[in-house]
Amino acid sequence: MKKLLVLILTLVWSISGFAQITENPKIKKKSTKDVFISKIEITEKNTIFHMYYAAKTVKESIKDYFEENPDEAEQLRRMDPYTRSMIIQQMQQQLGGASVSFQPSSYIRTSDGKKYKFVSCKDIPKAPERAEVIPGKKLNFKVYFEKIPTGFELIDLIEYKSDKANNFTYWNFQGIKINNPAKDAPPKKEIFNEEKDEVEEIKEETIITSNREIRVFGKIRDAESKETLSAQVISSINGGLNDSVKTSRSGSYEFFLNSSDKMELEIKAAGYNTMVQGINPKIVKDKDILEKDIFLEKIKDNKAIEEPKTEPKVEIIKEEKEIIPEIGKATKDKGFELDKVYFDLGNDLVKEESYEQLNNLVKYLMENPNLKIQIEGHTDNQGDPDQNKKLSIGRAYNVRQYLVDKGISSKRILFKGYGDTKPLTNNAKEEDRSKNRRVEYRIIE
Repeated sequence: MKKLLVLILTLVWSISGFAQITENPKIKKKSTKDVFISKIEITEKNTIFHMYYAAKTVKESIKDYFEENPDEAEQLRRMDPYTRSMIIQQMQQQLGGASVSFQPSSYIRTSDGKKYKFVSCKDIPKAPERAEVIPGKKLNFKVYFEKIPTGFELIDLIEYKSDKANNFTYWNFQGIKINNPAKDAPPKKEIFNEEKDEVEEIKEETIITSNREIRVFGKIRDAESKETLSAQVISSINGGLNDSVKTSRSGSYEFFLNSSDKMELEIKAAGYNTMVQGINPKIVKDKDILEKDIFLEKIKDNKAIEEPKTEPKVEIIKEEKEIIPEIGKATKDKGFELDKVYFDLGNDLVKEESYEQLNNLVKYLMENPNLKIQIEGHTDNQGDPDQNKKLSIGRAYNVRQYLVDKGISSKRILFKGYGDTKPLTNNAKEEDRSKNRRVEYRIIE
């Protein structure tokens, strides 16, 4: 009876044209930790690799760089805090993204040494064209190769003959375990059970389904009108603070978490009840995403609640180009002084009283995503000119960093320090000197 059942299953399987599928294949060795194979399909015509590239965050890239260059890391530790901060900032700008492509000369190699050619790819360009990937984001793509014959259950994916060459890292995977039995073998539900020695050898490179990364995203909406809202969304993972974003009027938010973690979102908006929303990744049916709109209830007795006074001005900003003067004081050279941004004497740390004006600038930049600005620091002529220059750079940098921490891309904000070289007035009196101690911004694109 058992032999007959196997014969029937084999016959049905062979005539149905059903694709052989391997989810999260075990891999003995790979050239990079940034690229993953989530699924391999063997269809009637092709062998299809479902893959994704997980771009490192800027902090992860800097950490990796210093781990690979310990001598430079030691030199950085010996520097004064100001110089160290400037070098890290420059590295953040240089490591602001990654570009990827797939080599059309790549191939699959079976255990008998035969090669099966690249056919095409989807959602990733073929070299030499390249696509930019935002730090901390994922790029999902597919790569199609010639179909490999049945019976080969250990294969290699070779993009290039070496892992690194010509300043590029190539994606080479060796010892990929797949579900591809010979035609006369019954289909397998579990590929790797009973193969303890093999699993033990390659377990470090295994992509574990239970700890995959999930993208959580959606919009914040009014519960009654369903219109999108601008809100503050604070995420916590496993009880600890993770991240915070201020949504634009589109209401869009986005976070990432591992499937083994639990997330909690706290949502705040003017005139609405604060809401706490739990996110349990175990309910996610799709392997990579969870889309969830969150609906806020208005506070019932909100007569005493006033909308922020800047709201009408923001409306003007969207309709007219004259709104920018509302966020700062217009200067003669087409810049805008952040006249409500404050620092202690001789200090470059932004004081808390500055946050309101800087938050208005954040909001404006979010609603005008194509704008690029330059933050400029200035001092009076008291003290050493070199120290004044450093102080002005530090203040401009810290204002820029505040905007970046609130969600504005670092690529959109340059900064410069001019020290005492561009006074608004003479420095004869303290009243005049106070006018020269300032931070400005100007639109550069």
